[in-house]
Amino acid sequence: MKDRLEILSIGVSHHTAPIAVRERVAVASERLEEALHELCARPGIAEAMIVSTCNRLEIYAAVRGEEGPASARAFLREREPGIDRHLYENRGLSAVRHLFRVCASLDSMVVGEPQILGQVKEAFRRAEQARTVGRILSRSVQRAFTVAKRVRTDTQIGAAAVSVGFAGVELARKVLGSLQGRSAMLVGAGEIGTLAARHLAGAGCADLHVVNRSRERAEALAAELGATAHPWDALFDLLVRCDVVVCSTSAQDPILTRDRVQEAMRKRRHRPLLIVDLAVPRDVDPRANEVPDVYLYDVDDLDRVMEENRESRKREAALAEGIVEREAQAFYAALHNEAEPLLRAIRRQAEEIVRQEIARTLGREEFDEKQRAGLEAMARAIANKILHLPTTRIREAGLEDDGALLAAAATLFGLGPAAAEASRSAPAAGVSAERPAAVREGAATARPEGVAARVDRARPDRQEEEGAAALRPRLVYSGSGNS
Repeated sequence: MKDRLEILSIGVSHHTAPIAVRERVAVASERLEEALHELCARPGIAEAMIVSTCNRLEIYAAVRGEEGPASARAFLREREPGIDRHLYENRGLSAVRHLFRVCASLDSMVVGEPQILGQVKEAFRRAEQARTVGRILSRSVQRAFTVAKRVRTDTQIGAAAVSVGFAGVELARKVLGSLQGRSAMLVGAGEIGTLAARHLAGAGCADLHVVNRSRERAEALAAELGATAHPWDALFDLLVRCDVVVCSTSAQDPILTRDRVQEAMRKRRHRPLLIVDLAVPRDVDPRANEVPDVYLYDVDDLDRVMEENRESRKREAALAEGIVEREAQAFYAALHNEAEPLLRAIRRQAEEIVRQEIARTLGREEFDEKQRAGLEAMARAIANKILHLPTTRIREAGLEDDGALLAAAATLFGLGPAAAEASRSAPAAGVSAERPAAVREGAATARPEGVAARVDRARPDRQEEEGAAALRPRLVYSGSGNS
């Protein structure tokens, strides 16, 4: 139906736009709520969420017809007039699929990185605070989070290191085992070395040391990492003491020769020493790798590790894509299934009957906690088994737009229009029942003719209904097992 709310995703990312464009369209955190309200005030947009990171600016919205997408495009053009050639736009199932892929880190610059899920969660939290999300976005985003978790659980997409920092940690674990309580030294203050030191700290290296020719720079970096700063002449003593050494200086000649490393190993009594040389030119004489119990890796070694891991992630990504596709199709079918309000009403009715009968039974007899839990589980299991086939057929009827069967089901379960409509309007879990004017108006104007309306048309006339009413007492469950 033309007025039905549909999910939209539109924006730019590292795939389609250079950083200069992404910078201009980015929404600052302090302006996010204002931007959300501005979007929802535009024609055709009933709900909105904005994901703004260094790699993407995306709008997710519940929109009507062509008016909503046009409003979203206009919003982005106002921020960057030439944005059209960089934009991508998805609607319906394609928008759900894109959202699921983003949350599962399949659309990230580094496939499998975990940061994007946290960024989308924060964007959703801010949209909830601004009250610009309703039924469509809330259900879609919450399911995206569930799918992302399943991808992490069912695949190894995030297990293999694909950055220098992660690769350094992976090598350290292979050489030394657990890094908990290990000591590490960062020599120099290069950006890549600093990143590697952060990863080592995150992996459990609690005793971090920074050595740099500039004492001021060493102290500043040590404060940032929660480490201890040392003068340059402390390098050898720390080489004897530390388990992991990360070198990242701009020196033109090696700062650690083979002889120096060999001397340190004698004082270490040949405890294993891992040296990660990230400098170009190299900081460590390659012949140091000949010293027993020394494990020396340079940037080429790390690149080979990362390439192997990139291939591994590609294989895992293929598995993840299959999960996302199946989940997206199933969710989108359910999102617009007209049977859902009726199914929720049926489930609530069954739960209420179970609750009442359990209370009645437990009130008549003395049961211990284990017996009570067993009775409750049995009652719910019976209700679920009885409802399984009817609810499956009702869900299929919703997908097939079989209004007659839905109406008959509502009548058989004694659920009139009011009950079905109450189920339709019940807020999703985690979403406030109150909505901003833009969302409330959008929901009111965009709601398609649903189960309730079709049930009302198909109900028997009042005389037939009154005749049937006399029979209903015979069908009420008495709790005694007889009917």
